[in-house]
Amino acid sequence: MNNFILNKDVEGENLGGGVVLFRSAIEFDADYSFDLCDEIINREKAAMYTPGIDPETGEEIYINRSGYFFGKDSIDAMPGRGSAAHQDPRKEVIEFLSGLESARDNYLFKYLEAYPLAFKCIWWKVKGHIVSYKEGAYLGSHSDISTDYIYDVWTPTDQLAMRSTVAALIYFNDSVENEDELNGKNFMGGDHYFNYLDITHKPKRGDIIFFPASYTAGHEVKVVEKGLRFSYLGWYSQGTPNIEVKESVEDPLKNPEKAQISTNVYMPTFVSDYQNHLLNRGFDKFSEQYRITVSSYGS
Repeated sequence: MNNFILNKDVEGENLGGGVVLFRSAIEFDADYSFDLCDEIINREKAAMYTPGIDPETGEEIYINRSGYFFGKDSIDAMPGRGSAAHQDPRKEVIEFLSGLESARDNYLFKYLEAYPLAFKCIWWKVKGHIVSYKEGAYLGSHSDISTDYIYDVWTPTDQLAMRSTVAALIYFNDSVENEDELNGKNFMGGDHYFNYLDITHKPKRGDIIFFPASYTAGHEVKVVEKGLRFSYLGWYSQGTPNIEVKESVEDPLKNPEKAQISTNVYMPTFVSDYQNHLLNRGFDKFSEQYRITVSSYGS
């Protein structure tokens, strides 16, 4: 099976406001990625919801594991999430996802060339998860660090989002303009729109886009008009994990087996790898980019 991932030497397009696009930055097997995404999304959805019929209205519904009813249309309009993809034990899946992680880490370094101060805001990363939008699905305007405020609840269970600093998104398939271009593995609509920056990106397979996780890069996904839209979304984060709300970050050097299946992992060679990247790219040790990598602790 040819599911390789090839990093290409692509330079970024600075779209403004911290948003940088790397067009066709990687190549991979389109059919394999589409089928894998579809399988993972459907498997996780089946584990969460059981299709059923509302006994009072006769309408189609989904029933979650706690027995609550949800309207079918409301669930189908939401993006599907393949959050447990990295727990898949199949060798080809591990290799494919590892290739994606390597690709986005590689382009992160180029992103940091444009926004050097972001380097100081990265301690660890949240591995990517698969996101699916079927026909009619969309995602309204939001910030990737949003956490609802409730007075006197000082340790909300979704604090992890607040630790995100840089978002990284890889597109698995193409958005096309016309119905006669649809081939069963692409889609119409589904543009990625940054509301406050007035930036629109029409997804293309192999594109990687980086942007701040904060409200300044608030964004939405427009309605998918036809087909299925797949992408791979992860973050680079900072801060000490909060054990009170079951947050943890694994160290791949100290516990490689847990790090393989974990979502949140430290990057032990992040500093030295980035320094070598800068030197190889022609930045000297007096450049802003390099000086920021030298810790001031203990000086």
